[in-house]
Amino acid sequence: MRNRSAQDVELGTRSDVSQPAVQPLPTGPAATTDEKHTAIKVPDEENDLGATTDETSVATDEIELPNGGYGWVVVICVLGVNACTWGVNTTYGVYSSYFLQHNYYAATQLDYAWVGGLSAAIAVAMGPLANLFVRKFGFKAPMYAGSVLVGLGQCCAGVTKSFGGFLACQGIVFGIGLGMLLVPSQPLVAHWFDKRLAFAQGIAQAGSGVGGVIWANTTPLLLQRVGVKWTLVTNGLITMVILLIATFFIKGRHTAVGAKSASFHVSLVWTNFGFAWFLVWGALTIMAYFIAIYTLASYCTDGLGLTQKQGGAVMSILAAGQIVGRPVWGYALDRGGRVNMVIVSYLICAVATLAIWLPGRSFGLMALFGLLHGLTGGTIHSAATPMLTSIVGLQDLGSALAIYWVDLSIPSLVSQVLAILLVNYSRNHLGKTGADAYTISIGFCGAVTFAGAFALIGSKRYLQGDFKILKKS
Repeated sequence: MRNRSAQDVELGTRSDVSQPAVQPLPTGPAATTDEKHTAIKVPDEENDLGATTDETSVATDEIELPNGGYGWVVVICVLGVNACTWGVNTTYGVYSSYFLQHNYYAATQLDYAWVGGLSAAIAVAMGPLANLFVRKFGFKAPMYAGSVLVGLGQCCAGVTKSFGGFLACQGIVFGIGLGMLLVPSQPLVAHWFDKRLAFAQGIAQAGSGVGGVIWANTTPLLLQRVGVKWTLVTNGLITMVILLIATFFIKGRHTAVGAKSASFHVSLVWTNFGFAWFLVWGALTIMAYFIAIYTLASYCTDGLGLTQKQGGAVMSILAAGQIVGRPVWGYALDRGGRVNMVIVSYLICAVATLAIWLPGRSFGLMALFGLLHGLTGGTIHSAATPMLTSIVGLQDLGSALAIYWVDLSIPSLVSQVLAILLVNYSRNHLGKTGADAYTISIGFCGAVTFAGAFALIGSKRYLQGDFKILKKS
């Protein structure tokens, strides 16, 4: 089997904080794709929950990944996890637009924005804590706990009769469950694939789009037929069952690949300027991402006067774009350079935001924007780890990812809140109504997306040692 270098390894996940421990590999301008013989720490044993014991050292050329077999079961399991976590979270905009139309909980648009932002922020901030649980109890224990919390958060949100209870259940309980599932599950595909990792990872990451398509179409129908309470309870029970089944069948190969939980080295931020620019990109693009997915449904119903069914259809089209876009961009990262193609992706997303969403006043244009944003706007989730592999190398990858997740927490929390504040300012101080009230918010979303794309030029400069635009990096 051929040896694997930092450029060869592609993990392609959002929350991978368990990585192989290797000797330092060169990164940045000095990085090379020459094959290397490096030592990996491999634990002697692994129990049923994924916990490991004593470590011994072997060489990378002694490790051969299956590139198939049970690995495809793991891919489907991770797809199911993504569908019932990020897929469900993507459709929160369907709930919030319904709440606003029916004055549910007697809360404001800004109040509902805090709920969506809080769940996402808690999920990404859970990275270091979930990583600690993985070290202590193995990867399956926190996943089982997360499965229960994700379902319980939705069910309790349906039962509660106050906005405060809804905030606690949907924002906090659901968010904790989200983080407990994502951190342990996302690295697992890389335990089974190397030659076909990008393809396998793309399928697994498309799960959020698959879930988005399903929940965006079923949730509006349930809301109309059985109301908020039983919609949340039904969705909660279904997602809990699917997550528990996926956790039962999912398997890791921590012993075989020598995976271990990485520490948290903050010094990377000021010792690696390519990583610092990467963090700027992450903060800006996740803010734009959440503004779009949380605001688009409300813009369709509240701003344009479209029906709940049409708003849900736009969100399902966006989710369908994610199903196609994430595997396609994963393939493009290999062909055109990881940083290069991510920059292209977000330039397209920014242009679509300003040229289609901003002036759009019809269902057709919103459907077109939803498709384009689905294809490009969520590239952050599948591109972060491959880019970090190039920027910091394998040895510091786990620590860099832990810092990256914390970096996303504040933008995730405030993104939709900021968007709604801009909408309220337009209404209350500028006298704007309907779709015009969203103009500043949408413009801000497009500008932030542009800024994120240009921030990656700093990482590109670090990797290349120059500013040559067309150079592969």
